Amino acid sequence: MNKLYLVGMPAAGKTTTAKWLANKLGWDCVDLDEQICAISGMSIPALFSALGEEGFRELEAKCLRETRNLQNAVISCGGGTAAFHGNMDWMKSHGLTLYLNTSFDVLVQRIAENESGRPLFQGSNKQEIMEKLVELSEKRSIYYGSAKIIWNRSEPNDFLYKAVNQLVMN
Repeated sequence: MNKLYLVGMPAAGKTTTAKWLANKLGWDCVDLDEQICAISGMSIPALFSALGEEGFRELEAKCLRETRNLQNAVISCGGGTAAFHGNMDWMKSHGLTLYLNTSFDVLVQRIAENESGRPLFQGSNKQEIMEKLVELSEKRSIYYGSAKIIWNRSEPNDFLYKAVNQLVMN
């Protein structure tokens, strides 16, 4: 396997963990949301506003599939990427998948600190954030849970690196 796709709830730490793992592996790091913004010239909230969620998800799936030819890359996906357009099955057939199963308490705290960049949570208080996270988790857990690796911590560490490294080297 020469690609690693990180999936998980919004604010799970996918971007941070992707950068960390890419550095440890000596691989490139690709942030799918950044790719989408670069291609469209718009921010994620602006895209959601302009295209609606379905239009955004179509663009996201297209950009995801453009990672097909990457070599030695860690790809940080958006929170919903795995749950739309057959993306999770596609990722599993094109690379190794890693689900960051971060606790709801940590997710709520991270989102509350920066909800402006997360269209699904704009204007929400902590209770509303928690309710939306529970609802999203119910819809998305079947996709996330099918990942090859499930990481049940809020931060990466050397144990995660060793597990990933062993799988990508085989």
